[in-house]
Amino acid sequence: MKRIESKKLLIVEGKDERNFFAALLKHEDVNGVQVIPVGGKDKFKTELPNLVNMDGFSEVDTFGFVRDAEEKKAPAAFSSICSTLMKNNLPAPKSINQVIVQQNIKIGVFIMPNNVDEGMLEDLCLQSIINDPLYGCVDKYFECCSPQMSKNKKINIAKAKVQAYLATQNPLVSSLGLAAQKGYWDFKNSCFVDIKQFLHNLFMS
Repeated sequence: MKRIESKKLLIVEGKDERNFFAALLKHEDVNGVQVIPVGGKDKFKTELPNLVNMDGFSEVDTFGFVRDAEEKKAPAAFSSICSTLMKNNLPAPKSINQVIVQQNIKIGVFIMPNNVDEGMLEDLCLQSIINDPLYGCVDKYFECCSPQMSKNKKINIAKAKVQAYLATQNPLVSSLGLAAQKGYWDFKNSCFVDIKQFLHNLFMS
């Protein structure tokens, strides 16, 4: 984990999410936010204590968390984040998407894709291109492949669809985060309203 360079931090799962949110924050003209990846959804518990003990953390006044719900509904991931916050003597919001100010620090938690359902950032990005004819082709491709894919229960369909869609773009990029920086996800799509509002409430209000 890199050193603290800003008073405003957004903690995310990995480098791909860091690249995505750097692009989204830039699109929304939200400046001065340091996006820090912890190395995966299971690393929040182990990396937060390290972050809290870093030089410069005492100067942090805004602290946001974004992680995927994965296979469970959003409240499970939210509860995990809040438990980690409290174990590190930090205030925890009472509800998802709520921004609170306690102990001279502003804190908020957003659970992908929509603070309710199971899923991940990939699901949200796919919603933004659902009307793109190329995405229609991707859907047809997976319909064709599904009988064979069903034999392998470990396949993550959302991640696979993202990779298939990115294979249609020029220049070619291999990750969701780099795709965000190239403008391949439609940040103007209504599916991003909630996460954009969360970022504005956390870092600009």
